[in-house]
Amino acid sequence: MKDFQLYHQILGLTAPWRVERVTLKTSAREVEVRVTFDDTLWACPECQGRMQIHDYEERRWRPLDRGQLQTIIVCRVPGVRCPEHGAQTVAVPWAEKYARLSRLFERLAIDVMLECSIRGACEILGLSWAEADGIKQRAVPRGLARKTPQVRERLCVDEKGMGRGQNYLSIVAEVRAGHPATVQYVGEGRQQESLDAFWESLTAEQLDGVKAVAMDMWDPFVQSTLSQVPAAAVKIVHDPFHLVK
Repeated sequence: MKDFQLYHQILGLTAPWRVERVTLKTSAREVEVRVTFDDTLWACPECQGRMQIHDYEERRWRPLDRGQLQTIIVCRVPGVRCPEHGAQTVAVPWAEKYARLSRLFERLAIDVMLECSIRGACEILGLSWAEADGIKQRAVPRGLARKTPQVRERLCVDEKGMGRGQNYLSIVAEVRAGHPATVQYVGEGRQQESLDAFWESLTAEQLDGVKAVAMDMWDPFVQSTLSQVPAAAVKIVHDPFHLVK
């Protein structure tokens, strides 16, 4: 089997995408896989409207490595000019928009980051800190999109200081007997609107199903909960430390 046929299967390509050429670059310890496509109408990634190619942009991605060599995908990606969304680069099947790492590589990177520090994952996988952060930033919306709405009866609200100065995050976690706490929301700041955004993301059924909200006596969190959660006055639970203090 020729190299380009092998990599066609490894990358999971389907028409109109196909491997055009595979080049071994020994000095760079790299295998360059050039991907091309057959002429066709292309879809705007925003509205899926079909249209002709407007221009091209050559891009590079890193998929999973093979053996001791780093693999690089190179492709002149077609662009379209959508009447509604303007100039758009079409979606490629092996990577997300704006990513320069393949989906499979990012999946591996997430597993590694769960098992060790971010610095350690970068050293193992040969990533920069910015690349690792980009993987995390893309993973969170994917995970949230897959979550199905559920009633979460017991929630904890707190703020966490980040770095120096008055930089805070508002955090909401669900607690259940016999299960570890799970973070449900992270918002910037610790103002009332920081927590409002979480309550506003819930359905009426989810809001009605809240039985208890644990928090300290920080007034913006109290006011947010009182204004957003039905019968919140009897559901707010203040922790003993702040009550005693």
